[in-house]
Amino acid sequence: FQEGHRRKKAIVRLSDGLLLAALLRFISGVLRTLTASFSADTVYALAVSGMAIHLLTCDYKYANGMLGDEEGKYTAQGSSLETHPRPAFLGGTVSLNALFFSTALLVSRIKSNATSFAFVLSVVTLFAFYPASRHRIARRYPNTMCGSPCFFVTALLSISAWQLLSPFERIHFSFLQMIILVVSPCIQWWLQRFKQIITGPWDIAHIAT
Repeated sequence: FQEGHRRKKAIVRLSDGLLLAALLRFISGVLRTLTASFSADTVYALAVSGMAIHLLTCDYKYANGMLGDEEGKYTAQGSSLETHPRPAFLGGTVSLNALFFSTALLVSRIKSNATSFAFVLSVVTLFAFYPASRHRIARRYPNTMCGSPCFFVTALLSISAWQLLSPFERIHFSFLQMIILVVSPCIQWWLQRFKQIITGPWDIAHIAT
């Protein structure tokens, strides 16, 4: 049963990928001219805003292999291909929409249809398909950070992005990485001292000893 389920799921994913690639190839020219009338400053400001919303609303618990409420409901109802042929994206719908909004804006600044097609296809692969694979890998290897395939994929993508950046962009990239990986966890740890536990009549009664 499991083998047949995996085979059906692989066929569905393959058909979705081929259909999506064909549609993106045909509409790449439309996407490239969709916001051509916008000024460059407007496009870059909206794209940065969309990426900021993507970072703030992304479900990192799902990416790290933790089950959220939506996935719990989904697994409780059953995940067979007969009832759910194409499962919903569980990594944050608002985050994914904000990312595609930024992608549509940035595509308008690409000169050729082939390059815009490759750009949009890579975005869909990395941000729509990869989170589900990362979730399953993280659940299978929960206690191995350095040995996890997700660690090597993330490191490879970071190194590739570093090679494509200019010296000025590398400074910004390093600054953002420092904020995300060092400053933000330290601030979260510091704010724990101000955490208060609110009790009330809605709590479970405890017998005083």
